[in-house]
Amino acid sequence: MAEHHRNLNFAIRHVALVLTCALAFTLLAPPRAANAQDAFSCIEELSDDEVRYRIRYIEDKLEDGKKHATRWRYVWMSLWLAGGGGMTYAAVNAAQDRQSCEAGTMGDVCRSNSDAKKFGWAYLAGGAYFFGLMHAVIPAPDVWGSKRIRRQDESTEAARRAKLLYATNTLKQASDVQALTSGALGVAASLIYGVVGGTVKATQWTGYTRGLTAGIYVAPVLLVGLQTATAPTEATKSYEAYRGIACSSKYYDRSEEGPEFDFSVSPAGGRLKVSF
Repeated sequence: MAEHHRNLNFAIRHVALVLTCALAFTLLAPPRAANAQDAFSCIEELSDDEVRYRIRYIEDKLEDGKKHATRWRYVWMSLWLAGGGGMTYAAVNAAQDRQSCEAGTMGDVCRSNSDAKKFGWAYLAGGAYFFGLMHAVIPAPDVWGSKRIRRQDESTEAARRAKLLYATNTLKQASDVQALTSGALGVAASLIYGVVGGTVKATQWTGYTRGLTAGIYVAPVLLVGLQTATAPTEATKSYEAYRGIACSSKYYDRSEEGPEFDFSVSPAGGRLKVSF
């Protein structure tokens, strides 16, 4: 039975190592070249109508994604902090249980079992607090962006250009934050954290509380993976779309109708006409 568990721990560590290397390759690989335009280079060249349109476009996009971004951030922060509190309680209980262990051989087993539990729960609690506090530390322009943009002065043409610059910066920041929270970095960090903690516990307290050892290996990467999979990406997509129109001399005016299509078929052939 002991040999079986040693083989299982060996296999888990090697699988985790392979996954870590794969995620590191993903993170370190050079990004693909982007074809979209620089969204800042032409702000001074735009007409006042174009400036107004772009401000409205950015406000609307940030407002559309605000609900998802707010819900995701505060729900996950609450879950992490609540989980950390519960695991801290379990670690304190394990430390108190150790004091009640008897002397002798059975007492040594009791103390080792309590130490293994205390380390495991405290280690998981530390990770939960870290990931929970990250939600409070990382800026949230995808949450407050649209509101702050609306508050900017737009009484003059110069003020509107400054407002567009502020709005563009805000959308870019929101895009960068969402690219981080929906990317592989958090999953890679949680995988490494779980492998390190699980390996330390498996080698320091071999054979004790194996279920908790498995939890250290699996729980961090599983939960962070779920958090990453549900992360908002609206601002990232909106910024990429905005870069495609930011410096275009032609932009979509919602008050105008789109192109008209005229298609007809006759014995002599077909005819397609597009009118703008």
